[in-house]
Amino acid sequence: MPRRSNSKKSSRTDRRERAIVVPQSEVLANAFGNNLGLLSWLAPKGPFKSELNSPTQIVLQAFRYAALKHRQQTLADGVTPYFVHVVRVCWILRDVFQIKDTATIVASILHDVVEDTATGIEEIEELFGKTIAQYVDLLTKDPALPKRQREREYDEKMLNAPETVQIAKLADLYDNLSRRIGTTRLPSTIKNARRLAAKFELLLTSRRGRAALGRLHQLISEVDSSDLGRQPRKRT
Repeated sequence: MPRRSNSKKSSRTDRRERAIVVPQSEVLANAFGNNLGLLSWLAPKGPFKSELNSPTQIVLQAFRYAALKHRQQTLADGVTPYFVHVVRVCWILRDVFQIKDTATIVASILHDVVEDTATGIEEIEELFGKTIAQYVDLLTKDPALPKRQREREYDEKMLNAPETVQIAKLADLYDNLSRRIGTTRLPSTIKNARRLAAKFELLLTSRRGRAALGRLHQLISEVDSSDLGRQPRKRT
């Protein structure tokens, strides 16, 4: 269900809006219709025979789907399309944190669709498969719950999520920090990033996990010890 009026977005999709149907080729339709998810399809035994039969097409469909779902939403400045955040999180995950797993990349693109629009997780599963739907669900807070219970439940999901999904959350935190530099929301964003980073400290033990966590810690430290966050401007 959509966020309330104090959402990080200045506008949101009407709950009565009809579900968006994404046009798909026959190949993509067959892939998305498989309840087993996309992971087996994303790792073919031989070389790709067609560009249509590639993970790139799934990512492109996810970008289009997310852009349509978030099309009426902006960041807190009331001007910047919310979809900018989606693109940035995906880029950080893939090119900064070096996560190449297509299912996780697609989940990062869709990570706010269920939480912030009138979209059910069932629609994500129908279009993108069970695995991606499960990843999106892990990245989704339940706005219907009281705040403390919501945060507690979300933390529990994050702590039990696959490592790549945990790193996707780090990418979300990294972008939230980056785009709120110089805003009134920066202190609370730093506090939340520190809190989750501390919870992940003992869980992220692989090289890529430690590297992603290290980048987030470095950003927090540099922003917190500089003048970047001490001249508040409009919320973003």
